[in-house]
Amino acid sequence: MSASAAVALYTGLNVLIILALIWQVIRYRRREKISLGDGGHPGLIRAIRAHANATEVAPIALVGLSAMAIASAPVWAIHVGGLSLTVGRVLHAYGLSRVEGASFGRMVGMLLSLIALVWIGIACVWAAF
Repeated sequence: MSASAAVALYTGLNVLIILALIWQVIRYRRREKISLGDGGHPGLIRAIRAHANATEVAPIALVGLSAMAIASAPVWAIHVGGLSLTVGRVLHAYGLSRVEGASFGRMVGMLLSLIALVWIGIACVWAAF
């Protein structure tokens, strides 16, 4: 697999994750008849935060993966960052969407996402030289 194909893979997977999170917010809004805000509904609050958190973390990581590919970083390095990000985003979204407060998915998912960001950041700087 080429570097650009690896970036496309993780971009596509994370886009699908974000689409699933958007759909989750829409379902809650329709079910609870809340068109704006969260209406104080705990499930909708969690769904909104899961979506927001994904859109806060994934885009910068995906830009970093793209920069790694452009700078000719090894494909395995792109896979390490992309896999950590993607698994982290799935776990975090599941944990935050399903459980109020701390959960295994939320904690491990965020840890994997942060590891991905650190990895990608260091790899981008390394690849630049």
